[in-house]
Amino acid sequence: MERSKRAATSRSGRMAMLEFLRIPENFALLTGQATKGKPMKGGQKLTRSHGLARLVEYVNAVVPAVRPWTTKDAKSSLTNSPTAMKDRKLL
Repeated sequence: MERSKRAATSRSGRMAMLEFLRIPENFALLTGQATKGKPMKGGQKLTRSHGLARLVEYVNAVVPAVRPWTTKDAKSSLTNSPTAMKDRKLL
């Protein structure tokens, strides 16, 4: 099975991601701080995967693209950034 190459995240896509992360609730969802010190309630969506899904919805709504973003693209863009790679000692 051959992997298809994904295009790099565009500048407008990166700017949309930054705008999304500037909202404290969204930042907390993607960094795991949304549930710190809070009891879980039924139906509550405070997982990182829910945060990635919300990021995908936001980027697809804001950025006109030939190919819509998926949660896989969002996860890849967040975890393969230069900062994340430095933290993992890959750069």
